[in-house]
Amino acid sequence: MLKPLKSLFDDFAQFVRNDFHPAAYAYTVAVAALSIFIVYTTDFGDLIAAHRFPTPNKVINSMLLFVFMYFIIAVPVAIIRGEFRSIARPAFFAKALFLMCLIGFSVVFSWREVFTFEDFSPLEQSYFFRLLWEATNTLFVLPLLILLLLTIDRDVKGLYGLYRGSRHVKALLSLYVLILPILVVVSFTPDFQSYYPMYEPWTFDNVFNVPTWLTSVIYETFYLNDFIMVELIFRGVLVVGMASIMGRNAVLPMIVVYVTLHFGKPALETMSALFGGYFLGALAFQTRHIWGGVIIHMGIALVIELLRFFQYYVL
Repeated sequence: MLKPLKSLFDDFAQFVRNDFHPAAYAYTVAVAALSIFIVYTTDFGDLIAAHRFPTPNKVINSMLLFVFMYFIIAVPVAIIRGEFRSIARPAFFAKALFLMCLIGFSVVFSWREVFTFEDFSPLEQSYFFRLLWEATNTLFVLPLLILLLLTIDRDVKGLYGLYRGSRHVKALLSLYVLILPILVVVSFTPDFQSYYPMYEPWTFDNVFNVPTWLTSVIYETFYLNDFIMVELIFRGVLVVGMASIMGRNAVLPMIVVYVTLHFGKPALETMSALFGGYFLGALAFQTRHIWGGVIIHMGIALVIELLRFFQYYVL
């Protein structure tokens, strides 16, 4: 276990040595910290977390939020480092704007505003719309990312880091085992218990006249699949894909956008996204694959769900 972990952290340390710039890092952390403080301590922050701050509609709200959070990091960091020429191209702004609008749209898109299933009971509608919500990135975002790959990013290997790379996979599995006790402790905190599990089987007993265990497995499959999409977007497109334009400068703006994605979730989870996003982004840049994030993300999500099931049914 120790040798793979040493190799993993050596790679991470190499990225930090090559990338670290005191002013750029301080600015990024300050913006992220201030954003988290506003969201979790003010009434305006509550509106931001709910994507309801004043603009024409919630889709535009969300798009503007993600566009702002990306460029408020990407441009100043490049200027601070004296590397503005690396992003002073129309291709950078067009690609980044497209991706931020795509993320912003996917976050607030509502299937209920598009479809109605009048033959379903209210409980059946609730269950089905939750499945559709978890599939939003796969149905909407993935086809557009494939189109982007085939037209603009043809030099990127695999599907933005989803290919047969195995570097550090064993080490990440070992790391995941080491953090399991932390997950157990965190699952008992009030914030996490009020937010998780994402799916409550006891609410959907025998929905569609299907055994509860089966509807639970179906939902959790959709839920875990969405974490592959999250990694594909944040560590894949925003790091592996944008690195062709920005180099290592792709990592810091990705982190703050990733933190923004967590607004509204437990504060501890949002703060951990700052460090976790940096760690996984650094590895994605070094290895050019995103399996590390997939392993960690899906593993944590599944364990939190199972722990909350255990706490409800047993404890």
